[in-house]
Amino acid sequence: MRTSKFWPCFILCVAANATPLLAQAQSETISQAPPNLERLEEGSAPAITIRPQQGSTTTDKREQGVVTEVQVQSGGSNYRVKQSAGPGNAAPGDAQSNAVRAPQWLVKEFDWGGKKEPKTVEALPMQEAPPPPLPAAK
Repeated sequence: MRTSKFWPCFILCVAANATPLLAQAQSETISQAPPNLERLEEGSAPAITIRPQQGSTTTDKREQGVVTEVQVQSGGSNYRVKQSAGPGNAAPGDAQSNAVRAPQWLVKEFDWGGKKEPKTVEALPMQEAPPPPLPAAK
């Protein structure tokens, strides 16, 4: 099948001739002075008050001056964000590396070796148990 070279050349010529016209039209709209602006009155203050969070602490863990882990405790939530380490020897920005690492939320914390005081069990008053059932007659 034979392709004609006429149409690509025609389109190129039309685009080359139209470009200066578009640039001239754009410069004319920029040179016009902006319209006179009116000053607006100040509105009332918003009725919403945003209070800073109470009891929020942030702890950074650094290795050789680089932040590797951030632990945030805010209210009842506790989570950690760690630096993304690529698999194997992948460098940051490499196709194999992953730049995003999700935060790790602390759900439950266990105390494995701490000494605990034994809990005292209060003695309940003894109640008499009912007599055992009699064997059924056959």
